[in-house]
Amino acid sequence: MVVASCAGCSGDKSNTGSSGSSGPPPAPAGPKVVVDGQDQHVTGQVTCTPAGDNINIGIGDAAAGIGAVVSNANPPIVHAVGLGSVNGIVLGFSDAAPNQATSAGAAVKDKVYAIKGTASGVDMSNPQQPQSVTKPFEMSVTCP
Repeated sequence: MVVASCAGCSGDKSNTGSSGSSGPPPAPAGPKVVVDGQDQHVTGQVTCTPAGDNINIGIGDAAAGIGAVVSNANPPIVHAVGLGSVNGIVLGFSDAAPNQATSAGAAVKDKVYAIKGTASGVDMSNPQQPQSVTKPFEMSVTCP
């Protein structure tokens, strides 16, 4: 995922020659969230707010609950991820949850964050028998 994100970044550098089209370079790719192999088609502004030794990343409307908290370390440590509601199940990741500390990882180059891991949630479609659910996820965002 980082390669795809960075391929768009490096395209700007190659446009410095005289053999390009006239006009501004292409805008960076928007945020991308994939859960269990399915693109979640997220939209909205990306916000990246420093908070102590971490950066809080938000995508779109805060009420949707899509974002992440990662450390400023290199590579970043993933503390939390919110994926919002996916097929009626609210999915997320927290390194504070039992046995979850190593279930997500991140990389950053320039201002492009790539976060991958396993999110969990509870399927409440049958309230008498709630089912734990885990799904792989990937998130790619470019901080402004």
